[in-house]
Amino acid sequence: MMEEMKKRGDPMPFIHVRSYSGRDLEGKQKMAQAMVKAASEAIGAPETAFTVVYEDIERESWEKDVGPILEPLKDKIVMERGKLV
Repeated sequence: MMEEMKKRGDPMPFIHVRSYSGRDLEGKQKMAQAMVKAASEAIGAPETAFTVVYEDIERESWEKDVGPILEPLKDKIVMERGKLV
């Protein structure tokens, strides 16, 4: 699968997490490791191909900061509130 991706020039996987503030670096790193491991197994990309960004969002500004980002992506959401869509 990876060879096909390379031939097509597909970008490597990028995971961007936005979550409420308050988690420590160790927790964020554990989450990143778990996501990369699962995603690597699911799509066949090596773990070394992934980049993970973790962005803290203050609870009070979630709707203002994240709402406008989600709205145009509604048709691209594959899981919401723990359920596949």
